Formats: sequence, C-alpha cells, structure tokens
Amino acid sequence: MGHRGISFTLMKNTKKAKNSLEKRGHHRVAIKIPVKFRLEQNKKVLKKIEDWRLTERNAFTLDVSLGGMQIAVDKPLKVDDVLQFHIYLLDKVTAVNVYAKVVRITTQTAGLQFLMMKDEEKEAFKAFLAKVAST
Repeated sequence: MGHRGISFTLMKNTKKAKNSLEKRGHHRVAIKIPVKFRLEQNKKVLKKIEDWRLTERNAFTLDVSLGGMQIAVDKPLKVDDVLQFHIYLLDKVTAVNVYAKVVRITTQTAGLQFLMMKDEEKEAFKAFLAKVAST
C-alpha cells in the first residue's frame, strides 16, 4: 500500500524559506493581549445584557496583525464560526471592536481572519501594532 506524503525542499536562506511559506497579507506581532469574544449565533444582535454575559468568553491573543489573529482558547471553536471581539489596546480603555471568522483550529488555539472593523478603530489598531512592533 502506497503512502502519501508532503515533500519539502530545504532552503539555505531561512528568510527566503520563511517568506515562501508565509501566506498572510500582514506581518504578525507576537503579543499577549486580553480580549473578550462571543459566538454570534443569532444574526440579530443580542439585546439583553444578560444574554451578552451568558455568551461572552475571555481569551488572549498569541499573535495579531491587521488581517487577523491567533487566540488561545479553553473550549473548542469551529471553523467558519463568526465571533465578535473587543480587543483592548493595553491601556484598558481603548478597545477595538471587530468581527472575525475562525479559519484554523487546534485543541488550544484558533486562527481568525478579521471580517469587519470601523475605519477609525482600524487606524488606532494599526498605530498600536506599529508601536508594539518597534519596542
């Protein structure tokens, strides 16, 4: 019985190898940021605060970019789940609100692609990432 496999070509230039494997459109920054999220099951936005609190979950990021992020999860998510996030930009006052779709999962992490973010929040997030990346 034959085996299927993936063949790899070793590259001497690690930067070139990394770039050839990178499929993201934005540079990722490894940083741990507290975030809150909920699974948006009902397309009509939940109106009662009690409903919000029942569906809200805490997590933290493992890496982030303008196009998405990876989070650590304590309960599994499903690919194609759409989540609403509040990402706090470390001053615990400024929060970016974003919708994201789960594109990858493991038992302890989820890779997310951002779907929607207000322009002014995107600019604040971009400035934050630039500041964090330079430190």
